[in-house]
Amino acid sequence: MENLQPQDVTQQAQAIAQQYTTERTPEGGTNFGKVNPRIPSPNSINPSRGKRAVKLKVRDVDEVAFGTEDIDLAAVEQIVEAGQLRAIALAIVYAKTKYIDNKRTLSEILDEVMNAISQQRLDIITDFPQGDLVLFRRFELAAALNRLRTLQVR
Repeated sequence: MENLQPQDVTQQAQAIAQQYTTERTPEGGTNFGKVNPRIPSPNSINPSRGKRAVKLKVRDVDEVAFGTEDIDLAAVEQIVEAGQLRAIALAIVYAKTKYIDNKRTLSEILDEVMNAISQQRLDIITDFPQGDLVLFRRFELAAALNRLRTLQVR
């Protein structure tokens, strides 16, 4: 910016970069290589607590008690409603019962859950219709699963 006007200084920046070369070895070549698919273990996702098969409790919009574990989602800024977090927790339970089978990758599981929700709405993830659930994106569901401390993948 110069006098509050944007200026194109690309060539100047490139000249400075040429002047100060680094000794760093380039890594990864033209790409970062193959990303290995992650396959979650169903035994590592346990929503039970005591005698209750499923114990979920939403605390504001940044934490959910999932069985005996707490999932901290404070850094996931896209969750803005407690109903989203409630739906995400229920979607994890739904995914565990329907799709997490030591065969499907995390991406495939997310696709299956989101497709089921898009076809049959949020009622598909509950035993009975609830009016306090809010739709979420697959990214927030993935963020919650990845923050579950007991989650094991291969």
